[in-house]
Amino acid sequence: MRRLADLEEKHEPRGMSAMSGKQKRDAKSRIPGADEWRGYESDLDVKYAHKLFFGKSVAEVQEYFGSSQSIERADELLFMPRAAFQYYVLAFAMFIMSDQAIGDSDSASSFLRLLINREKKDAGSVSTIYLSLQDTVELVASHQQDFDADIDIYGNFPELANEIHELVGAAPRPT
Repeated sequence: MRRLADLEEKHEPRGMSAMSGKQKRDAKSRIPGADEWRGYESDLDVKYAHKLFFGKSVAEVQEYFGSSQSIERADELLFMPRAAFQYYVLAFAMFIMSDQAIGDSDSASSFLRLLINREKKDAGSVSTIYLSLQDTVELVASHQQDFDADIDIYGNFPELANEIHELVGAAPRPT
């Protein structure tokens, strides 16, 4: 299987090096504190995410993503307070851009669907940070086969990406 990093020159192979300049700057921003997590106690899944993520950087939470773990994280991120979501969704994007995500259809699908559902649930929560996520969305959409994501099971990734673009008011980048 080809590495995602080999698929497009602009994407480097691992971790922070696989992120765009904007993603790197955002991921290095201040780790969400108590104020950004305010209200997490009202949802059991978000309480669990708080236990896993609180006080940790994007790089430090990478171990919590992958396969079925990504499905769980997507659910937690969906209901997370906005500021915490906007920080930790970058960890999900970082995982998706890593070699570990190759063949991980559950992670790729969960990532795209999270962005759609989050923007529908909390308008502006994705659109205000979309520049930090767009490279990841477009990579997933253009390399569905490398995530081993059968279209009959996971849906059409380019169509999901177009839905995200419409929701956030962004045009897809030319290929």
